[in-house]
Amino acid sequence: MNENRINIMAPEQLAPVQSAQQPEEPRVEYASVAERFVALLIDYGVVFIPLQLVLWVFFKIAGPLESLWLPVWLFAGMNLLFILYEAVFSCGDRVTLGKALVGIAVVKADLSGPISFPRAFLRAVGYYISAALLMCGFLLAFFDDRRRTLQDRLGGSVVVQIRQRGWGERLLVRFLGTVLLLAFAWIFYQQCFGGGSLTQKTYIRLAEKQLQNIALLEEAHYNRYGYYTNDLLRLSLLSGDPVQFQRDTQKVLYNKGFKIGVQGNSYKISALARDAKHTPVYFAPPQP
Repeated sequence: MNENRINIMAPEQLAPVQSAQQPEEPRVEYASVAERFVALLIDYGVVFIPLQLVLWVFFKIAGPLESLWLPVWLFAGMNLLFILYEAVFSCGDRVTLGKALVGIAVVKADLSGPISFPRAFLRAVGYYISAALLMCGFLLAFFDDRRRTLQDRLGGSVVVQIRQRGWGERLLVRFLGTVLLLAFAWIFYQQCFGGGSLTQKTYIRLAEKQLQNIALLEEAHYNRYGYYTNDLLRLSLLSGDPVQFQRDTQKVLYNKGFKIGVQGNSYKISALARDAKHTPVYFAPPQP
């Protein structure tokens, strides 16, 4: 007769078997700086490229801007939309489009789950704080073992990988990260120092327009008194509101560098616009 037996093992013998059957905790892979940068630029483009196309159409229809405040408010509104986009899609179980394409996500610093909306909003604002500190907030990632930036510390978060990637995809992300970083640095330089920003162009255009207004007063002075003058105060009296005229002039032109050169029956006005580069602007009436 066959006999079924139950082997009873001592606790000290059973422990190794139980411990061997315990699943290993998954290893956390933190997102690299290149991965995070590529994701950020994709998200930045998702928000800013469509809005810039809309603004381009708006400027084509509306024509030149008459106020310096309008581009400032438009730029502020675009950045506020970016902050809301980052905040909404970085909390809960959501991820932004850029992070989804790269395969990373924002979670709590203790890895216990997603961050809350207030934390995500503060983290999104941290992008601009990091940028205002000459990008030093982003550079913290190079000196942190979990690659946390300033905005991560503000939001109490870390950025982790959410899927495995092959070496080819990793190489592509690093390549794109390097290329986009260089492109971003070049655009940042051009916007700040190259004279290509919308606000700077607006300052120059308004400065040129004010020179045209001064030229109209020169013509009015000539018609009334029979000669041109290099006295700006005298011209302001012909404007009808000298105080407002002086304010408008000082708002777009520097006092230093302003000059009206009069020679016989001709004149030339030169000045410096109140843009970042103090761009010289000129006006001379057409020669008969």
